[in-house]
Amino acid sequence: MINLKKTLTYKFFIFSILCLIACSGEKTEVLKETSDLNYKYENTQLKNEINEYKIKVDSYTNQNKILKQKLSESTENLKTAENIIIELSTQSIETNDDMPPQIPISINNQKTPSPPIPPNSNQILSKAKADADAKVKSDAQAKADADAKAKADADAKVKSDAKAKADADAKKIEIKKLENECTNYYDSKDFNNSLLKCIELSNKNNLIGKRIIALMYLNGHGVIQNTSKSIETLVKIAEAGDVWSINYLANSAIQNEDFVNAYRWYFEGDKLDDQESTYQLGLLYYKGEGVKQDFKESYYKFEKAALKGHSQSQFYIGKFHHFGNGSYFGSPVKKDYFKALKWYTLSANQNNNKAQNNIGILYYVGDGDSTYKGFKVDVKKSLEWFKNAVGNGNVLSYKNIELAQSSLYGRDDKRHAELIIN
Repeated sequence: MINLKKTLTYKFFIFSILCLIACSGEKTEVLKETSDLNYKYENTQLKNEINEYKIKVDSYTNQNKILKQKLSESTENLKTAENIIIELSTQSIETNDDMPPQIPISINNQKTPSPPIPPNSNQILSKAKADADAKVKSDAQAKADADAKAKADADAKVKSDAKAKADADAKKIEIKKLENECTNYYDSKDFNNSLLKCIELSNKNNLIGKRIIALMYLNGHGVIQNTSKSIETLVKIAEAGDVWSINYLANSAIQNEDFVNAYRWYFEGDKLDDQESTYQLGLLYYKGEGVKQDFKESYYKFEKAALKGHSQSQFYIGKFHHFGNGSYFGSPVKKDYFKALKWYTLSANQNNNKAQNNIGILYYVGDGDSTYKGFKVDVKKSLEWFKNAVGNGNVLSYKNIELAQSSLYGRDDKRHAELIIN
């Protein structure tokens, strides 16, 4: 009984298991079928959405093409309008207000935007006239402004120049006053006041003030004598171009027979076109003092000063022509009494008694031959020139007067060897 019960229980257990297995299989198939249906539905729905997007894209594409076409047509219409405006502006302007022809409708009969209406001829003329008037007015204003500025600048410059000139003139007056006070006090031997004024001048870099201070130290006037300081000051201002100091140093060197330094300073003066320095330099070449004797260089120095009216230089140029290169070896001129007379006369007219004496010599001696083609002898004129020379202080001409009178009055033959030539 018990075994039967066990057997039944086992069978029931087996049957239950089988039932569960069977039920599980059916359920799995149902789930699978349900899943397939869901997938198919979703796939169909997705395809529908894709088709809708494609339709929209195609629609946008078509609209874009239509817009591009319209844009192209509008661009063409604008170009046409521009060409019409250009053509109107280049054609002669008429007085009527006719409008330009309208832009033709496009071939596809679609309406295109109308171009801007160009201005009519009257408007163009009015605008052109208005622009021209505005430009004339603007140019006139600009010119007026420029003229006003130029006038203001010119007035300012005139005022500035006038002030500068007034200041310069005032400064010159002040300097001149100080120079006069400095020199006048010195000349009147009021050395204390002279020193004060000269120091004030010297502080303004004035050469006259420095020069007189140097003389004070040289002579011990108003200060303790200091020759070396004096010479040092004179050298500085001479090197700065003070001609007076140059000649003072050169003349002092001549007095001390220091011809080398005399040549140095006269050379500096000659570079500054000082006539006296040029003449003295020619004299050093003439005598061969401080430099090798050179009649050619001497002649050129004398000529340089003579052409500027230097009396002594004119006298020496006369002598070069009087005696020629036979007496002056290397002289650039030959003997010529007429040229000698020319230069002697220029010097004699400045009361140079040496030139006056030598003119007398020319007339006394002459250089004419038997046909009198050269410089003719004229003892009477000779006597007059000798007397002029004596009257201007040439004591040597007394002897020549005696000889001329002797010859003129027939008391004796002309004694050439006894003539005194300067």
